[in-house]
Amino acid sequence: MADTYISVTNENFPEQVLQAPQLVVVYFAADKSNSCQIQEPEFVAVSKAYQDRVTFAKVNVENEEGLTNQYTIDGIPTLVFFKGGNEIYRIKGIMMRDKLRRQLEGVLLVASE
Repeated sequence: MADTYISVTNENFPEQVLQAPQLVVVYFAADKSNSCQIQEPEFVAVSKAYQDRVTFAKVNVENEEGLTNQYTIDGIPTLVFFKGGNEIYRIKGIMMRDKLRRQLEGVLLVASE
């Protein structure tokens, strides 16, 4: 499933997320989390639909405690939207694909201005 998004770590986060020229949606998740197992196929479906306009990335919070703390991830799953190196939006908790698409469309609209 990971072919629609990139895995990011503390080492490649600045280059892959903060320096990216387009909107980046970072999915903070844990492999063993039931909530994340529900969110994963929704994230993948949306990433397939928007991969030409948005970069999608995943951070494994179990392995990347530094990033988890830096971005104050206090619950998973959490989606953080970055543009120009700055966080511009955040979704905490499970979001099904139709609602996630609507949220993403709104962020794309605002981020393009």
